[in-house]
Formats: sequence, structure tokens, C-alpha cells
Amino acid sequence: MRISEKDAINHTEAARILGTALFAALRGGNLTSRQKRKIDQIIAGAEEREAALAKAKAQKNKKP
Repeated sequence: MRISEKDAINHTEAARILGTALFAALRGGNLTSRQKRKIDQIIAGAEEREAALAKAKAQKNKKP
């Protein structure tokens, strides 16, 4: 379940991003390139999942 209609991220993914940001905060607030890639991968996966769900929903509604 998405957090809002505007975002593709669900609660689990938000918690993963928060955990990554928390570790960055412990290091002084700077994200490493690896942490940035991890967050980007989480977001990309969420967007892909939501796009696939929207496509499946459109297919389902299209059939009579």
C-alpha cells in the first residue's frame, strides 16, 4: 500500500530509506555514493512496481 497517491513508495520502502538516512546522520549528515545508489534503487523499484500495477489494472479494466 502506497503512503499517498503522489508517491509510489510504500511504508516498508520508506523505512528502508529512513534507516539509510539515519546511518548517514550518524556519520555527520553526508550520504555516501553507495547510500545514494541504494536509495535510488529503492525508489526505482517502487516506481516499477507501481507502473506494473497500473498497467495490470488498465488491462483488467479494458477487458469487457
